[in-house]
Amino acid sequence: MTLTQDWTALNHSKAKGQLLAALRPLPVSERLHLLTQYIEQQVTWIRQQGGTETDLTANRSFLAIGFDSLMSVELLYSLQRDLGRDIDPAALEQDTIDELAQTILAEVFLEG
Repeated sequence: MTLTQDWTALNHSKAKGQLLAALRPLPVSERLHLLTQYIEQQVTWIRQQGGTETDLTANRSFLAIGFDSLMSVELLYSLQRDLGRDIDPAALEQDTIDELAQTILAEVFLEG
């Protein structure tokens, strides 16, 4: 059984790299699940800040949920803060949350 952590709490924290610290000890399959969960929560939180409720699933496209370029920049900032490293902005060109999570994992764990 996987517990759901509230990753949006990191949006009010000055700490960096907490997501990476949580991902490192996990097996690859669990890393993907946790990162996908994190991205889903961040997308929902970012949309709520604009006063918009979000009904999403990991396989829905960013376009279908109304995620715009400013929201993408905010998501990139969150990823960089919580992973404690720079992320290539091109990663956010993925169409879905699942694809983004896979791309980020490859960038963070296969390059370093």
